[in-house]
Amino acid sequence: MTFRFPIECNICEFKSLVKVQAGYLEKVQVRIGCPNCGSLFKGELLQIPPGVSLNFDKAKPTDGENLPDDIPVIPISTELPIPQQSTEIIPGSFGFTLNPYMALTQSISYDTIAVFRDKYLAFAKYRDKNIDALENIIFLFQGKNYQLVIAEAKKHFSDELPDLKNTFEESQENCYYIISEIFKFFILNTIPKNYENSYTIRLLFKGTINKVQKDKASLIHLKTELNKYCDIEREFINSSKILVDFIKNSPSYVPVIALSYIGFEEVFEKEYGITTFSFDELKENYKDSFELLARTSIFYIGFTNFGQNKSEDDFSGIRNCNSLYQYYSLNNGLKKQVIENYSHLKNTIGFY
Repeated sequence: MTFRFPIECNICEFKSLVKVQAGYLEKVQVRIGCPNCGSLFKGELLQIPPGVSLNFDKAKPTDGENLPDDIPVIPISTELPIPQQSTEIIPGSFGFTLNPYMALTQSISYDTIAVFRDKYLAFAKYRDKNIDALENIIFLFQGKNYQLVIAEAKKHFSDELPDLKNTFEESQENCYYIISEIFKFFILNTIPKNYENSYTIRLLFKGTINKVQKDKASLIHLKTELNKYCDIEREFINSSKILVDFIKNSPSYVPVIALSYIGFEEVFEKEYGITTFSFDELKENYKDSFELLARTSIFYIGFTNFGQNKSEDDFSGIRNCNSLYQYYSLNNGLKKQVIENYSHLKNTIGFY
C-alpha cells in the first residue's frame, strides 16, 4: 500500500513529497536527504493498520493540498532500500548518497548499498536508452522482417555483444539466436555477477544444451515433434514480450531481485518478516508468465528428455506418462510434473 507525506525542510524550507511503499514492518528508522540543501532527515515510520505515520527530526509536515506537479518525490519503502540517485565511485571508497532512499543499516551496510546502487543505475541508464530498440526488434521478428531484425540488432547492440558484428544470413533461426543473446545480456546486467554462475543451471537445463547443440539433425527432428503440441515461434514471441515488459518495469522490482542474490532471505526475511515487492505491480506480468509456462512446459520436458536420453519420449522421470502426447493431454494447469522435477519451481510456487 502507498502513502503520501508532504514535508518541508526546517533548514531551507524546501517542500517535497515522501511516497512510502508500506510493507509489513511495524516500525522502522528512515534516513533521507533534502532534495534542495542535502540536509539529512532522520525519521521514524510507524505502521498502525490500516495507516502509517512518518515523522522527521529536521522536516515538518506541510499542507498536502494543491501540490505543484513538479514537486520532488522521494520514494522510500519498508520493504527494501530502492536506489534513486548515483555519484561517481572513487577508487578506494564508495560513492554513497543519502538521498533519496531508506537504508536498513542494521542488516546491510552502506557500502553494499552504494555499490549495488551504482551498478543498478548504470544498467538502468542503458535500459532506458535501448529498451525501445529491443521492443521494436521483437515487433520486426513477429512480422517476419528478419533482415531488419539483424540490422537493428547490429545497430543498437553490437558494441555490447561483439558476436553481432559477424555476418548473419537472413533466417528465422539466426534471429532466434540474436534476440536470445540480447535478452541474456539484459538479464545478466540486471542483477549481480553471481547470477551468471547460475544462469546456465537454472535456464539452460544443467548443461543439456551443451550435450545436444552440435546434433543439428536431431534438433530439427525435436523441433518438429514439439511444434505438434505448441507453436514455438508464437510462444517465443509471447515470452519475448513478457521479458520486455519485465525489463521496462524493472525500476519497481529489479532491485528486489538483485538484492536477493546477496542474501535477501538471510538479511531481510528472517529478521524483519517483510515482503519482497508489491504483487499488485507484478500480477499481470506473473499471470502472463505462468500461463506461458503452462503452455510451454512441454518444451522443457521434451528437450530435457532428449538431452538426457536421446529420446523426447523417454519419460522415466514422470509418473503415468510415456510420450509427449500423453504429457500434452494431461489437464492439470501448470504442469505439476515439471514442478515436481524442478525444485526451484516447487519451492517457490508451493504446488505438489
